[in-house]
Amino acid sequence: MVLIVSVELGAALIVAAEAASAQSTSAYRLDVYRESGLLISGAGLLFAGLAVQSNQQPLTQAEIDALDRNQVNWLDRSATEQWSTGADMASDVLLVTSVASPLVLTIAEARGAEGVRVGIMYAETVLLNNGIVQLLKGVTDRTRPFAYNDDPGIPAEKKMEKTTRRSFPSGHTGNAFAAAVFLASTYSRLHPESPVRKWVWAGSLTAATATGYLRYEAGKHFPTDIIAGAVVGASLGYLVPKLHETGNVYVTPSSGGVTLGVVIGLH
Repeated sequence: MVLIVSVELGAALIVAAEAASAQSTSAYRLDVYRESGLLISGAGLLFAGLAVQSNQQPLTQAEIDALDRNQVNWLDRSATEQWSTGADMASDVLLVTSVASPLVLTIAEARGAEGVRVGIMYAETVLLNNGIVQLLKGVTDRTRPFAYNDDPGIPAEKKMEKTTRRSFPSGHTGNAFAAAVFLASTYSRLHPESPVRKWVWAGSLTAATATGYLRYEAGKHFPTDIIAGAVVGASLGYLVPKLHETGNVYVTPSSGGVTLGVVIGLH
């Protein structure tokens, strides 16, 4: 655990050192309509997800007693035998480390407008990821694997919490992969000649993968929850910065409808 956190922090410090020693050109472009749309969409998804979750009811003792791990698909069944408060806490530590890492890049690039661009893109990524994740958690209403576990060490009241019905997808994993891919992809774009790009990728993805595994070991998520979270997070961590790259096609509203253009200038 300490080693993995050290790897992630090392990747973040490498980013800071490289960014501070190299003058990066403007690799990204902001557009007021696009940024407003992404931020509003993320906030709307998050609000909808929380609204759906507010109507969820906790499991009753009768529902818990009726849970049968043999009815869980073969890929996910082993998760019903997992429970570890240590793994749960370790996943929290890794999540905080992962989510904070892109902020290092934002600060390192703060000499000019590039830091603002990176910060806004990261805010959009986090908001969209959590909006999608929370909405899916509310809609799918999937019971966490530890609720199937008859280990007497698991507090009965824990199984009766509302959050026990929010297993799919894994929010920890989604956020960790969103941060990892965002950090590595934006750093690679800003510093394409840097020899440490592969280490930033390796450190970030290692921490994100470890976060997902710890959620499984803690009994908080099924493997399919973790895979789904990783797919959602990684996709947004890559696509949001990609959408902002200079040279990409963009669409914005105009007085006569919409304007289709191609951004080719470097600021």
